[in-house]
Amino acid sequence: MEPTTKTKFSLRTLLNDLPKARRQSFRVKMFFAFIYPFSSGIVIYAGLMTFSVVVTNITGLLPQIAQDLYQGRLNTAGSIFLWLFAFFMGGFFAGFCVEREKLNKWRYLHLLPLMVVSLIFITVGYATSQSVTLHPVVFPAMVLFSIGIQNAMVSLTTSSLIKASQITGVVNELGVDIAEIFHSDGEKRRLIQREALLRLIIMCSFLLGAILSVAIFPAIQTQIFFIPAGIIAGVIVHDIWRF
Repeated sequence: MEPTTKTKFSLRTLLNDLPKARRQSFRVKMFFAFIYPFSSGIVIYAGLMTFSVVVTNITGLLPQIAQDLYQGRLNTAGSIFLWLFAFFMGGFFAGFCVEREKLNKWRYLHLLPLMVVSLIFITVGYATSQSVTLHPVVFPAMVLFSIGIQNAMVSLTTSSLIKASQITGVVNELGVDIAEIFHSDGEKRRLIQREALLRLIIMCSFLLGAILSVAIFPAIQTQIFFIPAGIIAGVIVHDIWRF
């Protein structure tokens, strides 16, 4: 059976639109590759200065737990377990909302975790280092929860290509990409080059965010958390406008 004119036209239109769709998708990934790590870069230094804890990843917390358990400091170990659990719950909450949106067709439910992140940063921003509300255990847990959400959201959006704060893996994967570029050609090489570019953007963006935090944290203290709060709010507005 001969395909109808309408079918031919639709197929031709679809094929013509594919390069444009890919370009738009890559631009969105570039946007996420810059905006999320930039926010995390601000938070890593601000969190370190405010709580004396790295609040953008949990790798460094594991040796501390081992030491505390070995030395019998169960209260301290329990606090760190709370931070680990908060990071886990951030990923769970983000993934749950995304999957629930797909299942029930609830539009914009995936934005709820980002709204929570923005509110957490605003809460920390309103607190001060002298405030009794700036609890040394609860507040780092809140920030780790928000970073867990950020990591999960950008990972879900980009099929795990972009990590918001886990720069260790990004540097390692960039090395793999560079090696593969030397041993590939054609379309495969072009795709690998794009991924390598995204990883470079992530690294540079994270560094720029940290530099900004170092520069202005002494002047505004915890109010610096208003900046990542505004960034995440901008991501929410961008997502609503895009869809």
